Amino acid sequence: MNTPALSLYFAKLPMEFLVWWFLEAPVTLAKILRFIFFAFVHLFSFKELFTTFFRPWKNEYREGLVRTAIFIGAFIKTLLIIFDIFIFSLLGIVEILIFIGWLVLPFLVIYSLYGAFFT
Repeated sequence: MNTPALSLYFAKLPMEFLVWWFLEAPVTLAKILRFIFFAFVHLFSFKELFTTFFRPWKNEYREGLVRTAIFIGAFIKTLLIIFDIFIFSLLGIVEILIFIGWLVLPFLVIYSLYGAFFT
């Protein structure tokens, strides 16, 4: 590789890095965070809690226990739904902070280097 081609490569490198950091990588990061969120939704079986809300707990269909099992099932599933919503909101907040942190990190590095050199 001769000198003009190498210096042209070094001249284009910061712009290519910024394009990657602010355009390409956030799309991939958003896909990864979306996958993690839906994996948690599947792991905590959020949809199944709603579809089986009025079914008896532990499929208890003995005579005289059906209403009690339905009440216990609805009560426990209500608690699980509240817990799931709490966990999903925490996960959403953490994912938003990760995404914002990714976008802010270069500015933080530049600010820190500026402070280190000129203070």
